[in-house]
Amino acid sequence: MSDSQPQPPRHLVHAPRQQRGVERQDALIRAGLRLTETRNWDEVKVGDIAAEIGCSAGNFYTRFRSKADYFDVLVGLVVDAMQARSDAFFEAPQRAEEGPLEFMDRWVSLALNSFITHRGLYATAVIELRRQPPEVAAASPLLRLRDRNRARFVDAMARWPRWRGAAARARLDFAHQLLQGILINAALTDPGPLRLDDPKLHAELVTVLSEYLGLREARD
Repeated sequence: MSDSQPQPPRHLVHAPRQQRGVERQDALIRAGLRLTETRNWDEVKVGDIAAEIGCSAGNFYTRFRSKADYFDVLVGLVVDAMQARSDAFFEAPQRAEEGPLEFMDRWVSLALNSFITHRGLYATAVIELRRQPPEVAAASPLLRLRDRNRARFVDAMARWPRWRGAAARARLDFAHQLLQGILINAALTDPGPLRLDDPKLHAELVTVLSEYLGLREARD
């Protein structure tokens, strides 16, 4: 993190008074993000996070009020990063030059890479979301990310006349749900036969979604 990057909400951290404290806080956040690339959150202990940067568990608690607050900081920063990548994708000049199949291929790649990179954190966040009362869950940054990206996907597909109107939107909404459902299931249980990091998963997802939406027929 840097001054140009989002800072953790003040109610979740002990605000550092000196630059050294800011640097330690940022290092702890980066350590958590690294650890949850390959491990589920329940497996990560405060001591593991502290050890990643060579400090003590006591030092951890000088920066974060609790492990739960620290987790909320990580989720918020990951959601912000995923949203920034998504916005950059949809706004890139290349989108105007693609056909529907090319767009589908790159859209699936964007979603899959995000899940692979943040698998452990994302899986725990989904589980925690299911435990929340509906009114609390409704304010989740994960759901905000999901809904915004679904809207952007639908808007992007509406560049082509075939994907305008209520019926087309309903099919696009379900295509988004299919992709999200498969990736969430993979993040939670990785059941196979194609696991989350299997290169073949990308191709199969593109095939399934393209055939459901009739994109191959359109190209042919």
